[in-house]
Amino acid sequence: MPETVTVSYIDRWEPGENSALFPELGESPGFPKPHIVSNLDVDLLGALPDESQDFVIASHIIEHLANPLAMLVDIYRVLRPGGLLVLIVPDRHVTFDRSRPPTPLVHLVDEYERGVREVDDAHVKEYLVSRQLDDGAAGSYSSIHDLTVENIAFHRRRSVHAHVWDIDEFLELLDFAAQELQVRWRVLDIMKPGARGTHGIEFGWLLARDSDEGLATVGRQQPRALWGRSLHRAARGA
Repeated sequence: MPETVTVSYIDRWEPGENSALFPELGESPGFPKPHIVSNLDVDLLGALPDESQDFVIASHIIEHLANPLAMLVDIYRVLRPGGLLVLIVPDRHVTFDRSRPPTPLVHLVDEYERGVREVDDAHVKEYLVSRQLDDGAAGSYSSIHDLTVENIAFHRRRSVHAHVWDIDEFLELLDFAAQELQVRWRVLDIMKPGARGTHGIEFGWLLARDSDEGLATVGRQQPRALWGRSLHRAARGA
């Protein structure tokens, strides 16, 4: 008997609300109707029970969130031991974020420790200013240069890129989560920036949540050396 897969799609908005927020996309191809409507900044994956999922796909999601570390912790929570995470992140060097500085790890840790649940004005302003500097953004939509309170709120609802990284910078985030937050993964595969057969603007990993046995043999002995080495060797294609 063939195995079946049940997939739940989570989004913050219903299709009609998304269409209103992104008028430049027109009616086609349209937005899928989510199975679960949730503000990921506020609720994370709270609609899902602990250790209830075999896999999570987070493609071009984490850079939009107010608290990326909190989301990594919650993804780990909902995965069963051995469950898979497909994590794909845009490379700031080759997107409209190319003029932005990387988000420092200390900034992300501060947001995690304060329990931040909303993207603040400073992040949205940085995004809007960077789009002004990016020639490709000209004419994309008329409000891109507008830094009024109303427009900042509008773009916050559109869920712009709040944080930006390249692959090495994001590895620091994963390394911190492993060392300090007990969020440890086995690296199964990696998509390096510019990999053949991809859009060329992103990087990512296929990660498996470690079992308790894995944590006992890897995480609790030399977490910085072992975890960091495994990730960085994978990033180099070793």
